[in-house]
Amino acid sequence: MKRFIISILSLFPVPFLFHFYEYNSHLASQHADFLFPVFLVFIIVVGISSRNIKFPLFFGLNFIMTVISLIFGYFFIVDDGGWFKPFGRDAAIIFVSIIYILGQLIIRVFCKQGHINSQRK
Repeated sequence: MKRFIISILSLFPVPFLFHFYEYNSHLASQHADFLFPVFLVFIIVVGISSRNIKFPLFFGLNFIMTVISLIFGYFFIVDDGGWFKPFGRDAAIIFVSIIYILGQLIIRVFCKQGHINSQRK
């Protein structure tokens, strides 16, 4: 059951939601105030919850999450050349996905390091 919950959290299309919120805020001429804090919360929560799964499963789930984000982006976000300059919508989603995965890896390292240090005492 625990692995199922971790899998669901890991498959949540955060890069798509990042750009969906950002682009729709741009269209409404509003600031995306909650974009970065919510993104960090997702990185921390998913990083902590996935600290005990093996790397192949971790990267597999994140690859599937990136593909899901790209599919949702294709259907729900217009490829506005003016907003997603110079690379386009799909490259922007992949870039945010890479940042998201790197953030999770950093959180995993800190969680494992803290766990190892607490066992030595």
